[in-house]
Amino acid sequence: MPSSRIVRLGEIAHILNGVPDTKEMKEKKNSITYKFVQPNHLGVYNDIQSLSEITRSSPIDNDYFIQKDDILMKRLNPDIVVLIKENMPRTTFSSNLFVIRAYAGYYPAYVACLLEYQGISFLSSNITGTVSAIKSVSGRSIAALNVPVVEYEKQKIIGELWLLSKMRRKLLEDLIREDRLLVTAVINRIGNIR
Repeated sequence: MPSSRIVRLGEIAHILNGVPDTKEMKEKKNSITYKFVQPNHLGVYNDIQSLSEITRSSPIDNDYFIQKDDILMKRLNPDIVVLIKENMPRTTFSSNLFVIRAYAGYYPAYVACLLEYQGISFLSSNITGTVSAIKSVSGRSIAALNVPVVEYEKQKIIGELWLLSKMRRKLLEDLIREDRLLVTAVINRIGNIR
C-alpha cells in the first residue's frame, strides 16, 4: 500500500488568531456591535452553544468574520474543534480562538477531524516549559501539524464520518438523559401510588 504524501497544515489552510476580547464603551458615537464567539461557546457536538457581543469604534476586517467551513479551535487548553456549517453574519471570534480555513482541494470536515483526533493530542503532548495547568498553543505550532494528503473523495468520507460521530454522540447522550427522566417519572409515579 503506497504511503500518502504529508503536508503541513500551514500549506493547505489559512490560520487566523481572533480579535482581542476587550469591550469598548457602548456610548461612543459610531460604535459597531458584532456577535462574538469565545472559547466557552464551543460545544462538543460541533455546535456553538451561545454568542456574546463586542462593540468596536472601528470596523473589523472581513477576514475576521466567521464563514461557512471555518474550523474553530481553542488557543488555551484545546480540547475540541468546531466546523462551521453555515454562515454567521457579523460574527467575529476571540483572540483565544484560532480559525483555520482550508484551501480549495481540502475538505474542511477532514481537516477538522484530523485536528480533533490527532492535532490536539500532538499539540498537547509537545507543550514544554510550562508549569501552569493552562496549555497554550501557537499559530506556528498549528501550522506545523502534519496532514496526510488523500484524494478528495476519501477526505469527504472521513470528514462526514467525523460529523456523523458528533451527531451520534449527541443522540446517545439525549437518549440516556430521556431514559433517566423516564425511570425517575416511573419511580415517582409508583411512589405516589403507595
